[in-house]
Amino acid sequence: MLYFTLFIILSIALFGWVFFSYYAMQFYRHTPQLSETLSNRSVRAQPSVTLIVPARNEAHRIRNCIKSLKAQKYKKMKVIIVDDFSTDDTVNVSMATIGADKRFKMLNLKSICQEKPDGWNGKSYALQQGSLHTRSKWLVFIDADVSLTPDIVDKAMTYAIDHHLDLLSVLPQHHCDSFWTKVVHPIPLESLLINIYMTNKQESKIGFAFGCFIVIKHSVFDALAGYETIKDKIVDECELARLMKRTGFKISIINAQDMIQVETYKGFREISEGWSKNIFLGIMQNTNFRSKLLKAFLILIGCTTLFSAFLFPLLVLITSLLLGVLFHVPHLEVLVVYSLVVCLLGVVMQYRIQQRYAIGDPNYAALSFLGATVYLGIFINATLKFMLGKGSTWKGRVYK
Repeated sequence: MLYFTLFIILSIALFGWVFFSYYAMQFYRHTPQLSETLSNRSVRAQPSVTLIVPARNEAHRIRNCIKSLKAQKYKKMKVIIVDDFSTDDTVNVSMATIGADKRFKMLNLKSICQEKPDGWNGKSYALQQGSLHTRSKWLVFIDADVSLTPDIVDKAMTYAIDHHLDLLSVLPQHHCDSFWTKVVHPIPLESLLINIYMTNKQESKIGFAFGCFIVIKHSVFDALAGYETIKDKIVDECELARLMKRTGFKISIINAQDMIQVETYKGFREISEGWSKNIFLGIMQNTNFRSKLLKAFLILIGCTTLFSAFLFPLLVLITSLLLGVLFHVPHLEVLVVYSLVVCLLGVVMQYRIQQRYAIGDPNYAALSFLGATVYLGIFINATLKFMLGKGSTWKGRVYK
């Protein structure tokens, strides 16, 4: 009976990997490439665009972002850097990098109010205030940790207009430069891929966006009252996409891994705090359950799925080998071979997906079991904090 149960669970994991990999590749093939867009508009025909960059304690990252913005080829463009009550040298670094470029404006939120208003998510408030300081026909929301190719704004505007979109978001390249980011970061990112496919199906009510680069009509943003109705949401970009889908606006996500690079979290602490906030608390806010126990049960299902896919086959393989070698338990050969096949298939699928979607470093795919273990630990820790009402900390702010 035990053997049968193990084979059933391993078979589910095997089928899950094949199913997920097949559809991940299908999603990619059916998602357009922004770099293939041909710009065919004269400068006179270009609509005005304002790029808004919210920045809180980004002194170590924002320099590359501003440099790539200064290199943009789009002519009718302005940039507003919104300092979100930073406690580091973000403002000085930004001003020094901007130099004499008159397309740029620095908006310090401390000049508007002494601290972030209650009930507002910090990034949402920064974007909202930035939108009030421009009359451009289009807005582009950009994270401070990105680097852009010089033609991305031009091509994004062309694509959005030609396809009659109200919102356009792009799938970036996620650059990982440390061991832990290469091992952990791909795990949660891969779980988001199905949202891209469902977002691009206009009949679907699922809306999703990557906050690193969002193009949106200013008139549409104002018609939705901006971020006012979703001001407290943790994953603001996804809430905005959902709101637009529900109200009948047209949105889309396209591939742009060769045009935009996102610097991922630095170090283990940022990984833990960042994913606790963006994934765990984001899921908690987006569920319709009021009960903490029901929400925790939802997380338990997710953790069980993660464990079954990444860790269970490896544990069965190691246990079977040890029992067979050390204790000479008979009839374990098939179990060893089957669990090994599932483990190897998981590694191959991880490699293919990470390579295709430019997530992390595919050469670390063999350590995905370690990344899944760490990610499970982050989720369990976040669940305990959630049940105790402590919330998660990010850049000096506590989110509950």
